[in-house]
Amino acid sequence: MSAILGVPLNPASKTADELRGALAVPDLAAEERKRFMKSFVRVLIASGAALVTLAFTGSAWAAYAPSLIATSIDNAPGKPTTVLLGHVQSVGDDPTAIDTFYAPPGYQANLAQRPGAKIGDLSGDVILRESGAHVAIKESSSHVVVDDPALYTAQALLCTGQALHEAVWRADFDVAGAPQHVPIYVDRVTTAPENAFASVKMQLCLPGPVGAPSGAQVLYLLFDVNRVFTNPRGFAPRLWRGIFTPYLANSATPNQAAATEGQALLPGKVSLKLSAKRLRRGRAVLSGRLLVDGRPFSGAMVDLYVGRRRVARVMTKANGRFSVTKRVRRTTFYRSLVAFVGDLDSCPAAPLPAAPLGCRTATTSFGAVSNLATARRRR
Repeated sequence: MSAILGVPLNPASKTADELRGALAVPDLAAEERKRFMKSFVRVLIASGAALVTLAFTGSAWAAYAPSLIATSIDNAPGKPTTVLLGHVQSVGDDPTAIDTFYAPPGYQANLAQRPGAKIGDLSGDVILRESGAHVAIKESSSHVVVDDPALYTAQALLCTGQALHEAVWRADFDVAGAPQHVPIYVDRVTTAPENAFASVKMQLCLPGPVGAPSGAQVLYLLFDVNRVFTNPRGFAPRLWRGIFTPYLANSATPNQAAATEGQALLPGKVSLKLSAKRLRRGRAVLSGRLLVDGRPFSGAMVDLYVGRRRVARVMTKANGRFSVTKRVRRTTFYRSLVAFVGDLDSCPAAPLPAAPLGCRTATTSFGAVSNLATARRRR
């Protein structure tokens, strides 16, 4: 992991700072921490997405190169987790017609939710090509809802070439006052050749800009699903894959020949530890270490919080360690947080045949919340 070309959380993001504070409540129950962590990583990705995209569009790779974003909120082996998925692309890219996401082997998927069940939320950014204005897809009013696959056979056939799927998740959001309902077709992968690199396949067809309200085009879209995925049992890194198919220019027809791949490498284990050591004269040293897949991770920004208030920001060193000295007037509880989104200088795996133009982007992201450390005043 130390070879990753990292892009840390944008420190200028006020929204990200506010969300960091919300995460650091000392007495968060496990489910509450998971919910806050999901929102935290969402803001992390939103703030870092533009940097990730610029890193690739500034390279020698061709223009159409969306980045795959994949993040697991809880990395614990064999444990249920919330997964965030999506793509990011630049303003100059051709619009994306089809997203196909592959979960790596080892993930288990529960697809037995009843129609009508809300399993997640969406956020994103849409550009209105007719005016050049941007419209946010707001998480508060955009959701992922389970629906009946039998209602989508005609749409599914047009989008995926297959009429019936194991599950359909409906992405509900609003663009320029027009409600959008985008089906996400979901299947467990059990047959060759896809079962060699995937356990679950998710496909969706995006609207526009031709025929969409105000020429709407999705630039950044991120959705999460809860109570669906269970992590693989080992600590090995997990490689998610995405196939992105653009529209033909000024057309409502997908350009299959121009499909590209994006890969997202998730660490199998992230550890963030924090401790407090009392000094004389009312001071305390807060120190900790960040390990990713068992190795020290350098250059990550760590924030320290007391309740909802950030009190320090420090970067990890080459050995993954960080420390800061604070004045302590009374017993004080500290927690540290780290969030990272970065791009890789090459794709970790050979491209899939379904992407004629090959793999063009690769990312990594993770977030972690430390244990609570107690600093007591020493006279």
